Amino acid sequence: MFIFGVIFALVAGILFGLIGPTTKIAYNAGAPVALVIFLRYAIASIIILPFIPSQNNLLNEFRKNLKFFVAISTGSIFLTLGLLTSVIFIEVSLTILIFCLYPIYVLIYSIVIDKEKILSSVKILFLITFIGIILVVGPSFKVINLLGIALAVVASLGATSMIVINQKMSFKKISPIPINIFINIFNTFFFFIILKIFFSLDFNFPINIYLLILIPSICYSFALLSQLTAIPKIGQSYTALFLYLEPVVGVIGAVILLRESLEFYQIIGAIIVIMSLLSASYMTSKN
Repeated sequence: MFIFGVIFALVAGILFGLIGPTTKIAYNAGAPVALVIFLRYAIASIIILPFIPSQNNLLNEFRKNLKFFVAISTGSIFLTLGLLTSVIFIEVSLTILIFCLYPIYVLIYSIVIDKEKILSSVKILFLITFIGIILVVGPSFKVINLLGIALAVVASLGATSMIVINQKMSFKKISPIPINIFINIFNTFFFFIILKIFFSLDFNFPINIYLLILIPSICYSFALLSQLTAIPKIGQSYTALFLYLEPVVGVIGAVILLRESLEFYQIIGAIIVIMSLLSASYMTSKN
């Protein structure tokens, strides 16, 4: 079970990492932010729809555990809004660095609140991996804006809450499929209403724009499902650690897809992260 959990966590990290560069391609082609946000959840909802008939007593499960479903969906909303709006005020690299603090938050929560016994070697791996992330991202501190920093922190806390709440839901034997269904359908309606009222949500775009948006939306859909599946198998702390693969894949994807340059220190950082995750995989299988 542990090895499958590791695989699902790594798949989530890879797919989450691909969202950034593929979304940037859509933006460069003229896709508006509002349409990208709405279609992310709408497409994910369509993908998950075929699973609904196989879920017994789905509405009853929603009703009995409504506070958990709403809480994890709210975390997803904070993650999306914080991440996509913080880049307006601060550099993307600084946003990613602040956002990538969420595995540390999960670790602290696991130790302080859940009283989870974490090996000292794993704690060290968290620190080493974060140092690798700093090198990979190469954050710029030229533009320091408190609002932008606050929004990035909101996104990080949103990601933290999703992982923590997901573990609590797994203890209640709630499977990943109902969670995925609720998050995506709930957020589709939420963002449709918000974007329609406060922003301009225009659907009049050529087919190529929709095809470009489709790629990161599919990545998001299966990344979320993989993350939700990994947590019950290996726990919130290990899942958060393996999700550190996300920014590494994002940077590599930007180099390959967007022709961005890669500095030597970023390569060193990527090696540090990958070696740390390989070590974590070994420790996970050993335990």
